[in-house]
Amino acid sequence: MENIDRDEVLRVVKMRGPLIPNEVKRILGKGDTTLLGAILGELSSKGLVKVSKTKLGSSPFYYDPSRPESLERIGQHLGEKDQRTFNLLKEKKVLRDDRQEALIRVSLRNIKDFARMLTVNAPGGQVVYWKYFTIPDREAEAMIKTDLGMKKAGSAPEPAPATPQPAPPPNPTPEALRPEQPRQESAGSTAMPAHPPRSQGSQASTGGREKREKAKDEKEKSEATQQSLAAEPEPIHDEFYAKVKRYFDRQGIAIKEQKLIRKKSELDFVLLLPTPVGTVEYYCKAKAKKKSNDGDLASAKLQGQSRNLPVLYLTTGEITKKAKEKLNSDFKGLVVKEL
Repeated sequence: MENIDRDEVLRVVKMRGPLIPNEVKRILGKGDTTLLGAILGELSSKGLVKVSKTKLGSSPFYYDPSRPESLERIGQHLGEKDQRTFNLLKEKKVLRDDRQEALIRVSLRNIKDFARMLTVNAPGGQVVYWKYFTIPDREAEAMIKTDLGMKKAGSAPEPAPATPQPAPPPNPTPEALRPEQPRQESAGSTAMPAHPPRSQGSQASTGGREKREKAKDEKEKSEATQQSLAAEPEPIHDEFYAKVKRYFDRQGIAIKEQKLIRKKSELDFVLLLPTPVGTVEYYCKAKAKKKSNDGDLASAKLQGQSRNLPVLYLTTGEITKKAKEKLNSDFKGLVVKEL
């Protein structure tokens, strides 16, 4: 998997955004769109970039939060009806909701990047207005006062705070970006460290000595595992966590670090896995999800790379065909297990 500089991706978005992952790839001249989507999702979760509601195909645009006016450029990607509403609102600056046709009222609620809802406390009750997203609040308030015939000081309605819009999920992935990992039980370089029995060698000459060494090694590994288990963090009160913890206990895996990302569905861990050559640290992404895609795998791989750790992906569901195909290429070395 190609190593991409996150700062370089951030600079491109700040200079050229709004951009979709494929455009970032074209500008950089390198990278995989799935990986770039995961990086953009990570930057979004840190507040360094923002994600548009408007999409090109299935991909949102990423842009500099300090330059929201740059979103105007993606108005051309709206559907025909929404683009007409976009142009009308941009021209009029402020629209009163109950004076619009039904289709326009629906469309105003669809173009969330460009239409800001204001609920106004007028003498006759609350009235909903929409302002174009780049129009300053003071200018919008003055236009609303004029529209309601309240120009005298102290008699103007006070626009209530705009109805809060839910923050976009981190990528999705992409969701995406926020992508998930495939499950795979195949042997080879991607298999989880197990506990293979030591070779007994030639029992005629070395059997006794090797048995003693094996017993000593097993004792040392057992003691190390017990010490790791004793130092584990306090359990998280969550159904999915309890299921994952039972799996770890069965496998003799100790938890070094843990974090609940989403209740009942997503967890992050740093694990201590016993192997024939000692304890090995792994980054682990655990997800309760019916289908994990290549974006999920890319996100987990990216998190592991940032910690310089190998990656284990645990899932309760399946992985997509596309994700499986990438297990031996883009996601080589990533271990997938089904709970």
